[in-house]
Amino acid sequence: MYQALYRKYRPSTFKDVVGQDVIIQTLKNAIQNNKLTHAYLFAGPRGTGKTSTAKILAKTINCKNLNNFEPCNECDSCIQINNKQTTDIIEIDAASNNGVDEIRELKSKVNLVPSNSKYKVYIIDEVHMLSPGAFNALLKTLEEPPQYIIFILATTEPHKIPATILSRCQRFDFKKISTKKIVENLNKIVSNENIIIENEALEEIAILSQGGMRDSISLLDQAISYCPENISCQDIHDINGTIGNEEMKKIIDVILDKKIAQLLKIFDDLDDKGKNLIKLVEELVLYLRNILIYQVAPNYFEETEKKIYIQMSEKIEPEILLKYIKKFSKTIYDMKNSDNEKITLEINLIEMSNIEVAASVQIEESVEKRQENKISVENLQSEKQPEIIEKKSENIKINIPLKTEEENIKNKQIEEIKRIRINNTLSSFNKKELLQYKEKLEQIKKHLFDEIYSQWVSLIFDGELKASGKNHLIFVYKDIPMESLFNQNWNIIEEILEDTYHEKIKVVATNIEEWNQIKQEFNSKTKKYEWKEEPVLNTSSPNENKKEEKNKIETIFQDIIEYS
Repeated sequence: MYQALYRKYRPSTFKDVVGQDVIIQTLKNAIQNNKLTHAYLFAGPRGTGKTSTAKILAKTINCKNLNNFEPCNECDSCIQINNKQTTDIIEIDAASNNGVDEIRELKSKVNLVPSNSKYKVYIIDEVHMLSPGAFNALLKTLEEPPQYIIFILATTEPHKIPATILSRCQRFDFKKISTKKIVENLNKIVSNENIIIENEALEEIAILSQGGMRDSISLLDQAISYCPENISCQDIHDINGTIGNEEMKKIIDVILDKKIAQLLKIFDDLDDKGKNLIKLVEELVLYLRNILIYQVAPNYFEETEKKIYIQMSEKIEPEILLKYIKKFSKTIYDMKNSDNEKITLEINLIEMSNIEVAASVQIEESVEKRQENKISVENLQSEKQPEIIEKKSENIKINIPLKTEEENIKNKQIEEIKRIRINNTLSSFNKKELLQYKEKLEQIKKHLFDEIYSQWVSLIFDGELKASGKNHLIFVYKDIPMESLFNQNWNIIEEILEDTYHEKIKVVATNIEEWNQIKQEFNSKTKKYEWKEEPVLNTSSPNENKKEEKNKIETIFQDIIEYS
């Protein structure tokens, strides 16, 4: 029967363990100085050598003829361990043996002395799966075991283990293995197995395995089955549902050209071919990240890698790259938490395209406005405007008040209504209603296709819904400008919500710093919240002429105006 490569090449000695040099050296020193502890915790990502190291440690400390910390494989203990005939090394899968009864059975056997070894070793894999009762049953045994007992607990999720257990173990955190070391180990395997494979294919396998040696060997095994002779990088992409550099360049070119229909068609074709859309976007983020790194630190890459990114780096500015990386990273998160990842991807692509198109239109309009500056300035001067106009070289500087009296009044009214709405929401805070609104919030994305509402839908999703009560919602933003933009246009936000939910909803926004203070007061019950009627926002303007003059100036000069 064929033996899987990850089993065939599983580490059997300390020198076979890849990428965990510090941990291996520490364990060797403990053996040499006779400072073994009664309980170890091996924590880290999957496929990084936790269970293998536990088995090697158990075999090493029981070997009767150690040679430079390597088991002899000839003594009775080594032979029995190799043939899986020993009763002194007990492996327990906590995922399927996680109850109190199993741990009580373990406790009843702990007092039995080893039959043919120096130590009796219990290896409990995926220990975080134990039930609370099982952890409690294990606690006393773990604290004061007999001198010949050693526990080795292995887990991928140490945060799920009770602190009382953690404090009784010596903890080792296994790290993800570097791409370079994974490639080196894969080269040894393909050499031993006489496999012909491109070096680029090995590097792609190492990248896709995300630091897990077992995953990389399993993917290599799969590639051998798919293409027994001369494995190429494209074969790896076909197996894993990803795409190559040339296809990646094509996608980025289409994004830069803002050809949204063509972009959607590309992803339709990739989806029809069975490609993994989430992995595709992750690969896209990694590719954009590499272009950005090449722009700021070209020597970071090998000469062969530079050729991949040099052409694309000339097409995209670093600021645009950062924008795309952030947007696609958010898209990955949205896709992983969506019932339909393809629609989520398409919505994010359309939203991204709309933002870029709007920005380009604004730039074009700004250029046109600048061309009319001379005529506009002359007209304004002839009308003897009260504002001061200064012309230096080709730049025009206009000093006008940042806020009119009417705007100050309106902002004060908004602040007053904001406080009332926050108060009213928290006076009737309903967690169940909050969860319901959060679940329904995705429905708002249908308005991304609407030219009028698309930017406001984006604004909604830039914040986070934090509280709900009596059809009142509180959104929290990271910065004050976003909060201000929301509150000044909450009537539009409420229109979108009413169209989506078919009910009247009042909204308000605050910033994260202010929200933390509100939350502290609410949780500590140091402030009393009672329902209040909010006043009607006064939108009338008593000085309409001045407002019209200001609007006229802003329309003419747009972004060249400097407010004092």
